Amino acid sequence: MLTLSYGFKKPQTGDKGSVWFPALEDNFQQLNDHSHNGLDSAKLSSSSVIASVQVVTAAGWAAEGGGTYKQNVTMTTGLVFDDYDIACYDNVTGEKLYLTIDKTAASAFDVYINDNTVNLRVKYV
Repeated sequence: MLTLSYGFKKPQTGDKGSVWFPALEDNFQQLNDHSHNGLDSAKLSSSSVIASVQVVTAAGWAAEGGGTYKQNVTMTTGLVFDDYDIACYDNVTGEKLYLTIDKTAASAFDVYINDNTVNLRVKYV
């Protein structure tokens, strides 16, 4: 039995069922428990993360009252709300904005802001 980096076990030629099946069980457990932290599995690089960006124009803001504006955003084709973290940025300055976002459908959400002149850049990661 050969133990590989990160603790996975690889049966060798001639290994019998008495060691093979416990190794298989250990490998399943390792796959379940790994965290991609570089210690128990390979570290994920930022290039492994695929982000999608969408621009939301200021023209779509609708007054909600009390100085709040709302816009319904339909996500980029193929994206599903529950599968992504959503971050909003001022599309001119690049500043990150911490806005309220409410899911309205599987691929749509309402975003709220207090300045209806801002064009947003919405990033899905």
